[in-house]
Amino acid sequence: MMIKFNEDYEEMVTYWYENYWEPGFKQWWKGHETLALHVGLYEKGIKNLRDALLNMNDFVGKLLKLKKNEKVKVLDAGCGVGGTSIYLGNKYPKAKFIGITISRKQVEWAKKYAKERNFNKNTEFLRRSYLDTGFQDESFDKIFALESVDYAPDKRKFVKEMNRILKKGGRLVVVGPAMRKTQLNPFMKKIYRLFNIGRGNFFSFLTLNDFKRYLEEEGFTNIKLIDISKKTYRSSVNSTIIGIPFLL
Repeated sequence: MMIKFNEDYEEMVTYWYENYWEPGFKQWWKGHETLALHVGLYEKGIKNLRDALLNMNDFVGKLLKLKKNEKVKVLDAGCGVGGTSIYLGNKYPKAKFIGITISRKQVEWAKKYAKERNFNKNTEFLRRSYLDTGFQDESFDKIFALESVDYAPDKRKFVKEMNRILKKGGRLVVVGPAMRKTQLNPFMKKIYRLFNIGRGNFFSFLTLNDFKRYLEEEGFTNIKLIDISKKTYRSSVNSTIIGIPFLL
């Protein structure tokens, strides 16, 4: 099977995450406990970053409408080191979670972490691009992308590919930063620059109207936009602060 990669883009993304996961993200982002590469969701009763990061995993599970004894095949599109799939794999043991990433090291780490936690029976990790997965049509019951689509150089292509491999009546969940406006004032441009540097300097926010249009054009229905920005603000600030040392 031939899986296509954009070599320049792949090199940028993989360099950043392969070189800053250990020790960087593992230390800054409670990665040794959560395996998280996403922001935390602060809701009632959540008081620290670790719990907020794990709560985001639960939030994704709820959006996917996963059930304890349901045998479904779920794609983690842009899985990082496998944290969310491993977490959900433990919570929903009947489901099969397949995580894909363009990083060889992330695949190795994800497999290692799943094995260490004894969650490797219902999780699988592969080196593939979510823009050209190589999976057969209608391969998955559910798909989620947790803070990964913003790295896609072609977001329309991402939507098209997800539509191809998602079963009819399936469910797609995309969680990540998004902009309501395409133009930013000077202050917000500086904040965005810090945030972007903290994410490898190749991060581009989704624009809500454009992304919604891509979904509609590909035939997705019952599209819901949920604003959780107030619940992710605290950890988003941390993401911005992480970018400061790289300016020095």
